[in-house]
Order: sequence, then C-alpha cells, then structure tokens
Amino acid sequence: MGNTFQFHEDSSVGSITRQIEDWISEPDFVALLSSFGKAEIKEKLLRNRISELIEFSSIWDFRGRQKKKGSNNAENARWTVEDYGFNRQQIEKIMVTAEKLGLLGCFMPLKKRYDYILVLGGARMSCLFRMKYAKQICEQFGVKVKSIIGLAGMREVMDSEREATDTYALGAKTEFDLMRSAFTHVFGEIELREKEESVNPNLNLSWQKETYYAANMDVVLLAAPSSEPERRRANTSDTFSFFMEQLQVEEKRSILLVTSQIYVPYQQLEAIRMLGVPYQHSLETIGYPNEWSAKLHGLQKPENYLQEIRSVLQSAGRLLEQYG
Repeated sequence: MGNTFQFHEDSSVGSITRQIEDWISEPDFVALLSSFGKAEIKEKLLRNRISELIEFSSIWDFRGRQKKKGSNNAENARWTVEDYGFNRQQIEKIMVTAEKLGLLGCFMPLKKRYDYILVLGGARMSCLFRMKYAKQICEQFGVKVKSIIGLAGMREVMDSEREATDTYALGAKTEFDLMRSAFTHVFGEIELREKEESVNPNLNLSWQKETYYAANMDVVLLAAPSSEPERRRANTSDTFSFFMEQLQVEEKRSILLVTSQIYVPYQQLEAIRMLGVPYQHSLETIGYPNEWSAKLHGLQKPENYLQEIRSVLQSAGRLLEQYG
C-alpha cells in the first residue's frame, strides 16, 4: 500500500493540497467525525476547513488531557494514554478509518532505489525496530540506497520507557544513544569514522553527528538541536532541517522515510513541508510491520489512532499556512 500523500520531484503545492482535500473528504472519516458530533463543514476554503477540524479534534488530544490533570512528562507519553471506554462499534469505526487514512498498512517500499533512507528516531523500541526494518528493506527486498541516516534528538530517555530500551540500549541517556545502540545492534560493532558534537548546558541546543561505513554504504547518525531551544526539544521538522544542513543534500533526491505505521501520514506531510516543497525531493514514508510491536502496550489503541489523526490535521494546517 502506497503513501496517502504522494510527492515526487515534479509535484506541486496544488497536488498536495488536493490530496489533503481528498483525505478529509474520505467517507469513513466524515462518518467518524459525525459519530463524535461534528456536523458537516460548510467552509469552502481548505485552510479554514482544516482549522475547523483542528479545533474540533482537540477532543482527541488525550495526551493534552493528561497534561492538564498535572501529569509529568513521563506520564504524558503516548504509551500511557488512558482508555476512554470506547465500545466495540466505536473501536471498529476508528480502526477502519485509520486504515483508510493511511495509519495502517503502509509498510512496503514502492521503488528499488533511493538516495537516502531516513530512519526516524523515537521512544522505547522505535529506534531499534525502524533501524532493523531499514536494513531488512535493503537485504530482503533488494532496495539499493546510497546512505542510511538515523535522525534523532537529544531528549532524555524517560523512566517509563526503560523496561523497553534496556533490552537493546542499557543505560542510554538520550534518544541519540538509543539510535546508536539500535544501529550497532542491527549492523554489529562498526568502526566509527567521524564524530562531531556540540554540547550545551541547555540540552535542546546540543547536537551530535557520527559517521560509519556498514553494509557497503555510509550510515550517518544525527541528533538535531531544537529551533526553539527555550521552549521545547527538537521535533521532526528540526531533524529534517539538520539533515539537509549537515549532509549538504542537493535538490531532487529520492528519499524513503522509515517510521512506525501509525505515524506515516503525519511524518510524510512534515517531510513534504520541510523537504518536498522547498527542495523538490521525491518522498515516500513507510512503517515497520505492526506485529513487531504487538506486545508493547499503548501504541495501537483507538485513542492512539485518534490522537495521530489530529497530528495529521495539525501538520496539514502548518503546510497550508506556509505554502497554501
């Protein structure tokens, strides 16, 4: 199954806005909105329709609700989102919609050759599973790539994820440590060729870069600084910008992003906003097989899918504000 949001080097802003229009017009999504009390949107301007949906989708901001209750950051993680007691019919409607919207089932690469595979960082087992799948794509599916890039940040590993991360990155302090451990776990102990870093008392300003040679290609691990270090840690868009800056990437490259299936539409849209429109890269995002994380609590619940549908709407809003 291909990406919900297609973007090639000859794609235009108009092509992605039409796809966003189609995404929010998906009948199952419209029915889902109706089941939560959202009346038909009468706004004709797409930007206004997305704004209205973002506002409405605050009812699906389960992490935000927990934060308002006074939870700390660890308790506010995706995997600790509370169950909200959806009945069987509601759960079926949510999951069917999630699949129609591309949050399920997008796991096979469409091409046999890419310039870069970007392995996106994350919490708990994400770095390991995504790096493992990047290697599997190359070896089992015969995909050729010039470089694999691990994109992470310098956020601190939370106590609530230690049970998972200690299985492959014992004692890791940061997400970058998780990415490095995932790389060595998957590729073996490979000699470090080059290392650069900038350490700052404000961890949000710190960054790291490590270059290896493995499986006949360059593997570069990057931890990006935040573009708003006083407010937050590095986010997905920061890692994309850091990738372009550090590797001095030319325009019109072919890029495959590897993440978790639930985040595919959101991270594809963010990639289009940061890498596709300004640099005309051909972009494709896939997720590792869902069964790999079947035993991990709290990432495949109906609440998680509703939360990430909201994330897609927010990303669409940013893209339209910037280019629409």
